[in-house]
Formats: sequence, C-alpha cells, structure tokens
Amino acid sequence: MFIVGGAFMVVGVGCCVFDVFTKIMSLVFLAGTLMFAGMQALQRYEGKSIVIRRLRRIMLIADVLFVVAGLLMVEHAWQWLFPHMATTLDGYETYMRYIHNNWVVVLLVAAILEMYTMHRISNELSKED
Repeated sequence: MFIVGGAFMVVGVGCCVFDVFTKIMSLVFLAGTLMFAGMQALQRYEGKSIVIRRLRRIMLIADVLFVVAGLLMVEHAWQWLFPHMATTLDGYETYMRYIHNNWVVVLLVAAILEMYTMHRISNELSKED
C-alpha cells in the first residue's frame, strides 16, 4: 500500500499539473496520500534515540500536510466550497487567499519535510548500527 500510495500521489499530481483528468486525478492523489500517510503512521521505532523520535514526529507532520494538500487539490478541482464562500466579496477573497491553488505550497512543504526526515533518519540509523 505504501508504494501504491506513492505512485498514486505522483500520477495524481502530474495529471493535475498538466490539467489532464483533473477531477478524477485529484481524488487519486487524495487516495494515494491517505494510503501513504497511513502506512507511514503505522511504522514504529522501538529504539531509544531522541533524534529519531523527533524526526518521526516531523515525518508525521509531513503526512498530515500531504493529506491537507490532497483535500485542497480536491477542492480546487471540484470547487465544492466555492459557491458557499464566494457569495460576498470578502468570502471570494478568503477563498482565493487560502484555498485556490494553495495545494501546491502545502505539497511543497510536505515534500521538503519528508525528504529531510528520510535522509536524516537513514543517517541516524546507520550511526546506531
């Protein structure tokens, strides 16, 4: 499920960026993030290293950000909240500021955190052995 979720994430983002089947691919991305984040959350570290425990917590934050990016991507594609929020000028401005295309920023932050923690965890585990 971990690898399938990662593949769904890559395919979903690629199709949404190039505007190919955006509505369906946003749901594929969200499903991939749920699989990927779920499998990472199930992984456990039984050692005593405080550094690795801290890095695992950062990784869980990245997983939450992946899911938030998926939800924002689905909202961008399907626009379920837009008709309810854009009834006034302030609501339209709020929607544009906080939801419209912000999945890209959240996804970037999550990917950077994920890459950092994966690199650091592998280095710390090699030191432990």
